[in-house]
Amino acid sequence: MNTIKRQIAPLVISMILLSCSDDFLTVTPEDAYSVENAYQTDADFNYAIAGAYAEQQQLSDGASDNWFMYTMVQRSDDVSSNALFSGGIDTFTDGDNVESLKTSWNRFWTIIYRVNLVLEKIEEVELEDPDLKNYIIGEAYALRAWCYYNLGWQFGGMPLITSVLTVEETNSTPRSTQEETFAQAAADYATAIDLLPESWDGSDAGRITKYAAEGGLARMYMFQSDFAAAQPLLADIINSGRYAMEAEYINCFIDSHDNGPERVWEIQYNGNQVGEGQYGGSNYIPENSDYLPTGVQGTANGNQYASEPMINAYEPGDLRRDITIQTNISINDVVEDSEYFIIKYTHYDYQPANRTDWANNLPILRYTDVIMMYAECLNEAGYVADGEAFDLINQVRARAGLPALTSAEVPSQQAFREAIIQERRVEFAFEGRRWPDLIRWGIAQEVMNAFFQRPEEGNGLYSMQPHQVLYAIPGDELNRYNDPDIMSQNPGY
Repeated sequence: MNTIKRQIAPLVISMILLSCSDDFLTVTPEDAYSVENAYQTDADFNYAIAGAYAEQQQLSDGASDNWFMYTMVQRSDDVSSNALFSGGIDTFTDGDNVESLKTSWNRFWTIIYRVNLVLEKIEEVELEDPDLKNYIIGEAYALRAWCYYNLGWQFGGMPLITSVLTVEETNSTPRSTQEETFAQAAADYATAIDLLPESWDGSDAGRITKYAAEGGLARMYMFQSDFAAAQPLLADIINSGRYAMEAEYINCFIDSHDNGPERVWEIQYNGNQVGEGQYGGSNYIPENSDYLPTGVQGTANGNQYASEPMINAYEPGDLRRDITIQTNISINDVVEDSEYFIIKYTHYDYQPANRTDWANNLPILRYTDVIMMYAECLNEAGYVADGEAFDLINQVRARAGLPALTSAEVPSQQAFREAIIQERRVEFAFEGRRWPDLIRWGIAQEVMNAFFQRPEEGNGLYSMQPHQVLYAIPGDELNRYNDPDIMSQNPGY
């Protein structure tokens, strides 16, 4: 059993796990235990870093008010708009009081607090395993970088807090720019890359590696359109020989292939352990459906369905379509044929006992994304007819059962960009990649406003404004600061 998975469950009663409020970084240790005495041994620090992984797990486990990936999927043209309980994310009518955004904000900051505490305490001791000390420091930096990147692209510039602060110190730390926030994430990723191992053995599989950190940094550079900086990082992952595309698309998501060669970085879950499963698999399927395994219920919290443009994005014969979406699912003994249901996270070998017991890990970075980003970098460096970038995108298409693209069909750099846009949409559908991709390509407003002109999507009732590439800062945070010179709302909200 995976060590990180195994260690997360006891954390709720472990002396290492600290109590957390729902406010930003106002997190204080329980008085029942001595923090100084707790952070001493290899095991102590393994538990401590597992506490940060645990919060990442909670951030993404599928609950309707905190599923980070679910929130990102809502903000795209891949799903039909007007889902219940979206808080207006899907129709761009959201403000500063969306529960899922408030929850994810708080969880990102809880991770930052926990890794800052690990970094502070680990410098004070000598561990039995000096390599482990470096690895845990690397994990802490990588997790902090991941948080700052995700906070930065979603909300803009953040207060840059890199040590354990008092509440007063936290409240007086001013907001930085988005560029400064990304620079902090880049520095953290660079430190992590120097310290992390290339792989973890046996039961430690699933912990962050050097290559996961390289991929995280490359993704951030891609978001900034810094293709020259991203390319060597992606090349290092490819040339490591440690990763490969799964032969079948379904194996990118099924639990029996967790931590396999396709999975560069993923969030860990276990079935048959209370509180250690996820319920993303059930989150897109309505209640009283006969599609899910016996004993596993869908959700009543406003299902999302594939949009018509998403359905039509699949080319004839694309094997990914039926693994990702399905219609004709029976609900309350009535066959529903007017909607396409998202089934990407419902493929299993371990049968979950209930809707919170799915054992499937959730992807942060798949190897297919690595080679797709690398192909994009090559094309941005200079179009080469039928060159290496073509070879890479055609590997992805071959697995999907589609014919290879040639320079006759894709005759220019811009045409190849459009091919990348198309291929990324269908390959990473409902994985939370579409929205940040639309932002980084500079086409978010164009795509979303065309989408909202569709009769089934409001016929022009909704629209996206330029400022909505960022979410609103949660109003609770602004109220807590109560000082616009320290923390101010994003323009337009």
